[in-house]
Amino acid sequence: GIGFEITETAAVTNFDAAEQFVRRARERRCRVSLDDFGAGMSSFEYLRRFPIDAIKIDGSFIEHIADSRFDREIVSAISGIARSMGAAVVAEKVEEKAALEILRSMGVTYAQGFLLHRPEPLEAIVARATGGLPQKRFG
Repeated sequence: GIGFEITETAAVTNFDAAEQFVRRARERRCRVSLDDFGAGMSSFEYLRRFPIDAIKIDGSFIEHIADSRFDREIVSAISGIARSMGAAVVAEKVEEKAALEILRSMGVTYAQGFLLHRPEPLEAIVARATGGLPQKRFG
């Protein structure tokens, strides 16, 4: 059979076109490989180069974590790598209790999302923290 290789950099540069190509190639029973995975534009390269304190896992891997074994495996791998580097792990888009429980069981220590708190203006947070009214700006 015919096989195609797509470099990660090319896939990132035009994600929609690459995704469409891969789907069509697979429909025609062609093999598709992701070449240079973990290099170039990849998140793994950033981990190697940047001294970071925390990794926020994109919400697209979190929102269906209760139903998707693939997403659980990805999140587990990312959090394991981050912890081994001494970095904190934050999960974005936590909207269901089941997701929070799964993340806790994986050792993910921080989460953000509508389940925990809805976004609000900074003034309201400051007012609540200081026990006062929101500060008015003059000028």
